[in-house]
Amino acid sequence: MTRSTHPAGRQRPSGAFGPVRDETRNTRIIEAVLDLIIENGYAELTMAAVAARAEVAKATVYRRWASREDLVADALESLMLPGVPAETTAAATLRGDLIATLTHSSACLQPQGRRFSAVLAAATGSHPQITDTLRERYIAGQREGIAACLHRAQQRDEITAERVEGLLAPDRLEIAAAVGVMVLQEDLLGAVLDTDGIARLVDQVLLPLIGATPTD
Repeated sequence: MTRSTHPAGRQRPSGAFGPVRDETRNTRIIEAVLDLIIENGYAELTMAAVAARAEVAKATVYRRWASREDLVADALESLMLPGVPAETTAAATLRGDLIATLTHSSACLQPQGRRFSAVLAAATGSHPQITDTLRERYIAGQREGIAACLHRAQQRDEITAERVEGLLAPDRLEIAAAVGVMVLQEDLLGAVLDTDGIARLVDQVLLPLIGATPTD
């Protein structure tokens, strides 16, 4: 699986600790985190295990990330693929835009990425700090993606500005409900979402909550 690592949001400042970073090492470290959590769960993850899997010194990991929580946060963000795909901006309808956007941002085309998100979500009960990580990196990213779809639909006159403003109000739960299904997909559905599952989520949950008609 080809993974894309974002500029790490929780890494220590460049040059503050040790030599200049080797981005290849960063990629290996992030991949090690993804693999280890999928194999053993969050509870068993240690900085030493990550270093061993990435074939780097433990000090190399600590020079870049202060804690395993920071490391996991960046690993999660590596799954939130950068940029907006062409098929999203070219989508002719809100439905098509939502499916393309959520397929892209949820790593649903990457089996290991889907599994990583599901395993991490399952760890929130016993490791509350993971809840903050999911909220900051995954949940916020999904909400932003859906909001962008709504704004594009408004520009196409599919939905009114007033409706978009109402749906994005802090006390509204329509978008939060759909994102909640994505976060807890394995517990709720018995499996992680694939591309067909994303389409069903849009048709059966998101569009009805938004108040839009599913059209191609």
